[in-house]
Amino acid sequence: MSSNSVQVKNFRTEIQALRALAVLLVVAYHLEPNVVPGGYIGVDIFFVISGFLITSHLLREAERTGRIKLSAFFAGRARRILPAAMLVILLVVAAGFMIFPKTQWGTLGTQALASAFSVQNWVLAADSVDYLAAEQAAGPLQHFWSLGVEEQFYLIWPLLILAVCCLVKTTMPGSHSDHFAARRRWLWLVFGAVALLSLGYSAYAGYSGNSAGYFVTTTRIWELAIGGLLALGVQAHEKDALRLPRWATAWSTRNLAVLVALMAIGIAAFSYDGATIFPGIAAAVPVFGCAVIIAAGSTRGPGSLHRLVNWSPVQWVGLASYSLYLWHWPLIVFYTELAGAKPKPLQSLALLTASLLLAWASLKFVETPMRHLRLLAVSPTRSLIAGAAMIAVTASVALLPGATQERLVKQEQRVAAALAEQRPEGFGAASLGHGAPAFVTDQHQVVPVPAEAAKDLPDIGNCVQNPQSTQIKECEFGNKDATFTVALVGDSHAAHWFEALNEYAKSKGWKVVTYLKNSCPLNEAQRKADKDGSINCQETYEQSMDALTKRKDINAVVTSSWAGSTFVSDPAQGLAQTWGKLEDAGMPVYPIVDTPRPPQDSYARDCVEQNIENPEACSFPEKGAFGKADAIKAAAKLEPRVKLLDFSDQFCVDGTCPAVVGNVLIYRDKHHISDTYMSTLVPIFGQRLQQAIDSN
Repeated sequence: MSSNSVQVKNFRTEIQALRALAVLLVVAYHLEPNVVPGGYIGVDIFFVISGFLITSHLLREAERTGRIKLSAFFAGRARRILPAAMLVILLVVAAGFMIFPKTQWGTLGTQALASAFSVQNWVLAADSVDYLAAEQAAGPLQHFWSLGVEEQFYLIWPLLILAVCCLVKTTMPGSHSDHFAARRRWLWLVFGAVALLSLGYSAYAGYSGNSAGYFVTTTRIWELAIGGLLALGVQAHEKDALRLPRWATAWSTRNLAVLVALMAIGIAAFSYDGATIFPGIAAAVPVFGCAVIIAAGSTRGPGSLHRLVNWSPVQWVGLASYSLYLWHWPLIVFYTELAGAKPKPLQSLALLTASLLLAWASLKFVETPMRHLRLLAVSPTRSLIAGAAMIAVTASVALLPGATQERLVKQEQRVAAALAEQRPEGFGAASLGHGAPAFVTDQHQVVPVPAEAAKDLPDIGNCVQNPQSTQIKECEFGNKDATFTVALVGDSHAAHWFEALNEYAKSKGWKVVTYLKNSCPLNEAQRKADKDGSINCQETYEQSMDALTKRKDINAVVTSSWAGSTFVSDPAQGLAQTWGKLEDAGMPVYPIVDTPRPPQDSYARDCVEQNIENPEACSFPEKGAFGKADAIKAAAKLEPRVKLLDFSDQFCVDGTCPAVVGNVLIYRDKHHISDTYMSTLVPIFGQRLQQAIDSN
């Protein structure tokens, strides 16, 4: 993190120790999340430190000169932050080319570009609310999101202080007067307003289940503003404008305050986890804990931790914290990609050692020399030009992965399009009866092209609603004058059956009506994610049921759902009750057993890209591939009127589930079926559905 160094005369060892604590919490969390499940709070500690130091620096200048020289400020930030950051981005892009499969190059380039321009947090926020992108594996530059928050703070904060200095008149300086007092009062109001508004929005975003709230600047800036308010308080105290009772400044009080604050931070680090609503109110513990430690300053006497704080290894880790933060995460991601598994304790220790070595080298040969390079230090203009040049070069390199991927994929797509147009015998599911070979042609071309598999979606327009939507959408397909109408209802695992159902319906002259919403199964039982506000399912469930029962032309309801969903109550009971209501209303229900799910360490498409000549290496055992908690089979026993459709044999053969069958890639992402493969299931899907309908 880019917490800022202060002048030697203002150097505070306790802040350096806080930096060390913050970065070690983050690194420990990334290496061993089960040991330190709340270690991500280290980022919040960094935010408070940065807010305090930056505001202190700006206040000193504003008080001394009555203004802020923006060019000098931004030049200092450029020399401090950009050299190491741009170097990491460049090396990560180069390593990513060699380590990642072609399927990931586009994402690598996007992350590199966003990191270079300090907007990574907004890119991740957009991905977090994009259902199709939300499950993407964490990239090697994802940790730059927090640097983006800080850089955006650096753009806004000096302008706020400068605006107050321009609008509020100062008193005439005198030997005993505090000529900055009027401006300080207004800054209290401005900083306080920013902190309260941001904290309020942070709490709202957290409790409303807005997944983007973790990354966006608006939910985080209050943490930096707390540091700014603390800086105002320190300045006011130095000018005797803020007087504290003697007991509050006593060594014993300060020692106790530090110990309590550290205890609170420690409790949060070991008790918070991925389920904690964060940042929101929960972030107040590390934020105010950090603020208390900074306010307490140096300590001594009984209960003081000054020996630990001043210990040279602690101070060095604090000094190298920015470089350590930059380097540790790419190493973890690259190791995971190469090893195919997350690091175990011994590997974590090796990765930590490598991170510390890289941090040492970066600090010694990049950070420190560039920050003090006389050619740049004496000229803000030169510093800014050099910074702009570094960003431009890095951004240019960041464009290469996506451009290279696009060029190579275009060549593959021409071959794949021809193969899909003139489908060979045994294409896709048609080869299952012949041993399920990966390829039925001499040309080992997979359809869809793995790098473009995420786009191989059902042609259903905007008829699938987002999880947060408050409305369900009714769409109709096929013969408008049909005498037989089928409704397809459920979540994305119902939606991926659309191609098979719709194509068969066309051949029969049927009409298809859809009520589809990602993450929301047709189930009376409430999902846990719905209860905590992350998604909105109950409301649209009622809308779907109401729409189905009001229509008088529904002859069949086809439904399916992701077996990995978790519920507040028994999901099988909820499904059975839902199906029973539809059956009572004269609508036969045909639930489909969920499709198998590949191992979750990586995408099947990535594995296939890396093993294009031997995609059998990407197959996985049938045992455990189907959700342990799949409630559909259990619900079918509770409501025997429904006719269960099971296509497991179309995905797994002889105990093995392949990733490629008959030149067709089965999975477009971690668990959704490619539309191309679904199109090859039309004959068997239609046959089994028709048999079930006829039996009714």
